[in-house]
Formats: sequence, structure tokens, C-alpha cells
Amino acid sequence: MARRMLSETRFRAAAAGWEAPGADDPARSLTRDGLLLAPARGKAAALGGPRVRTRNGDSIELHFRLLDKARGLVRFGHSGGMEAAAVELDLRKGRVTLSTSDWRRPQPVARSPLKLSRRAEHVIRIDKTDAVATRGRLVRNADIEVFIDGELALAEPDVDILPEIGVTMGARGTRILAHRFVHRGRPSSVPERLHVGAWQVINRASIEDNLASLKRGVKEAADAGVELLITPETCLTGLFPRGRVTKDPKAVAAAERELLRFVAKQRNAPHLVYGLPVWQPVPGHRLKMTRYNVSRVCRPDGKVIFTGPKIHSCESEFWHGYRLNEFHVNGVPVSMHICHDGRYPEVWTLPVMFGARLVIHPANGGRIGGSIDAFEARATGSTTTSHAFYVHVNGGGGSFIMGPQKYDNLVAVSAECERGSPSFPQVGQPRECLLHENIRIADAFGYWPVRSFRASEEAASAYLALYESLGGTKARA
Repeated sequence: MARRMLSETRFRAAAAGWEAPGADDPARSLTRDGLLLAPARGKAAALGGPRVRTRNGDSIELHFRLLDKARGLVRFGHSGGMEAAAVELDLRKGRVTLSTSDWRRPQPVARSPLKLSRRAEHVIRIDKTDAVATRGRLVRNADIEVFIDGELALAEPDVDILPEIGVTMGARGTRILAHRFVHRGRPSSVPERLHVGAWQVINRASIEDNLASLKRGVKEAADAGVELLITPETCLTGLFPRGRVTKDPKAVAAAERELLRFVAKQRNAPHLVYGLPVWQPVPGHRLKMTRYNVSRVCRPDGKVIFTGPKIHSCESEFWHGYRLNEFHVNGVPVSMHICHDGRYPEVWTLPVMFGARLVIHPANGGRIGGSIDAFEARATGSTTTSHAFYVHVNGGGGSFIMGPQKYDNLVAVSAECERGSPSFPQVGQPRECLLHENIRIADAFGYWPVRSFRASEEAASAYLALYESLGGTKARA
């Protein structure tokens, strides 16, 4: 199958997926002709594309010019998730090598003589495909071929490397002008972006007040262009397990019907995640009807497309779902767990392992307190086991949207937790508000669960069996 161009970067300005060099960075600068890498003596200069999402079957190309005589090193390849497979051109020794993060093998894993053409512009192309030796297995390695100026320079089969991974380039002992990067492959079925929002419904024991709040949230989200709006756990009734407000099935059903009619009539309505108690007859249960704490998903036309019960550790008189909650919104695979489910890592690591790249966490875990610094520290750690986007929305405040990266990953927070809040440095009084962002789903690679899956064929098989036993839907795209 012919590869299609998925992205092209000219490095004249900051580009999606790539690091942005600082204005005062002498070793890395964006110019009208491309990226200038000019390392200081004895130093290296590098630019990462940690969010350039490449997959097995893709090729990457670096078009560059040498600005000095034949000396120093030029590096280009795949890097991310604590793994790498990169090509290095040793201009002085006239040698091309391939080094990887597989420390069971002598490095570099392959080498050959370097034959550069006399033209001013040079091109390194790397093709990374499913390894022939591991096709048909759950854990697949990669066959890598390296082309220099159109000629095959080296090939290395069966490289142990992540199937989805970012890119990097660099120079040492020489200056280069990188003026074009090209990524080719098969387009992903997952869109690049999704506009995600959270509406913070404050926990109240009033269906009427909560329904009015939900309507306000749907309208504000529609006006902002939000595609998926998440609201707190049991936000239609409030979370009062023993209260009368959560024990009247007819009143809850009537309010839900009104909410769905409102969504259907709202212009540009988002997909809506809303929480409520539901009652179901269950074979084997001695009660006629069993009550569950669920979050439902409805489309913009008001049709319910998914009902996800709280998985573990439910409140008094509610029963457990014991199933993973996965669904798609506009082509994006989403995983959901509710409030206390956050103590059970498998409810998000397993879905991410099999393709989910957005994790949502409706909650009603009590009122937020303490300092904004402490809130941010807690929020920042929410994606350290997933490398996926994470949305937490809580009826007691402290809602946030978090990105997958290790640092600077706080995307949006609720009003009482903003640094511009009058209460700073403490969090303020929780209040109804909308937080939202058009997130770049392509930035999420699911590195950490995927690496667990790749520990061995036996581990992968066990994870797959566990995932399927919990109702996993194999969201991988």
C-alpha cells in the first residue's frame, strides 16, 4: 500500500508536534530557510518531535544541508516513551549507524559506509514496518530500512521498539540547516483533535436545580464549540445515596427525558456525559431492581449511545458495574471511570493499552480545599500511568483537563483553582463553570500501558484475556 503524506514541516515557525526553540537559544533557531542547529564546541544540539505520532508502516524523512566541511555527526530517528531507534551519520569517519534502546544488544546494531551525494541538499529516510519475524504475534517488533539520498544505506530486521513513537533530530560538531520534515503513512482513523469541555455542576440535592445547571452547561458548551462535554458523577440528582432525591425512579426518568429533549433542540449541542442513578432488573439478584451509579453519553440529537456504571467501590444501596466503560466520540476512543474508580489503575491502563487516548473521570468526591499549588501537583500526576489526555470533573470543585506529557501538562482548570482567582494562593469557593480546550488527541501515545503489554508475548496474552473478561471493546485504531 502506497504511503500518503501525513504531515510536512518547514521549520520556519513553531509546528504541531515539535518542540519550539526559545528566541534566545543560539544552538537552535527557526529561520526563513528552516531550522538551524548550531551546537557549541563539544556540545550537541537537538530538536524533538515528541508529539509527531508515527506508527509501524510509516516513513519519516529529514531534508537538510551541511553548513560546514565533512565533520561531526548528524542524528535522526524515532524517540519517545524511554525508547529510541536513531540513525547517525559520522561525516568524518564516513559511516552510517543505527542505534536503539535495546540494551541487550551491542550498540550500534547496524553500520555501513556512508556515501553522500555531491548535491547541496541531503535526505535521510527511515522506513519502519511490522517485523516479518513477529507478524501474527501480539507483540510486534519492527523492520527498519534507512535510505540516504535515495539509496538504501542499511537495514535491520526485528528491532524491539514501540509501534507508536515520536521523532528527533540533532547535530554534534557540525552545523546543519534542517529545512523540511516529511511524514508518510496510512492515515489514522482517529481525528487529530477533539474539543473537550467539563461543566462543573455543584453537588446539590435538587433535581430541578441540577437540571437547570445542566441546561446552562449544554448551552455554554455549544456556544464555545465543545464536541464532548463531561459533567460530575450523579449530577442530575446530586450524590446523596440515602437521600430521597436519589430514590425516586420516576422523577429521575422524567428529568432525564427533559434533559435529552433540551440537548436535541440545542443548536450545535455537544455529546454529553451526565450522571444519574438507574434501576435495572438483574438475573441472580434477589432484589427486583438493582440501583447503579451510572454516567450516560448522549449524542447531539439527544439519543443515548452508552451507559457506564461505576466499576468498583460504590455507595450504599448501589451495586458495582465490574466492566470497563469505553465508547467513541467523533472517532476518538474514550475510556471512563467514575469517582472512587480512580483507586483501580486497570480501569484506565487497560483501555489505554488497547487504544483509548482520552480518559474521563466524572466524580463527586467532596469539596476541594487547600492551596492551588497542591491542587496543581495532584492534577499533574493524573496522567503519569497512561500518556493519554485526562478530564476530571468534580461536583465539589477542582475540575481539570490534563495533557499526556510529563511537564507543563495542565491544560485547563475550574474557576476556583485558577491562579487569577481572588482566593489565590488558596482555592476558592467551588462554583458552576465551564472549562474547555480543543485538545490535540494525536499528542497521546499511551506509552506506559503499551510498554507493559510488550513485556512478553505471555504478558500480552494475559492482558488481552483480562481486558476481554472486563468487557473491553478493543478500541485500538
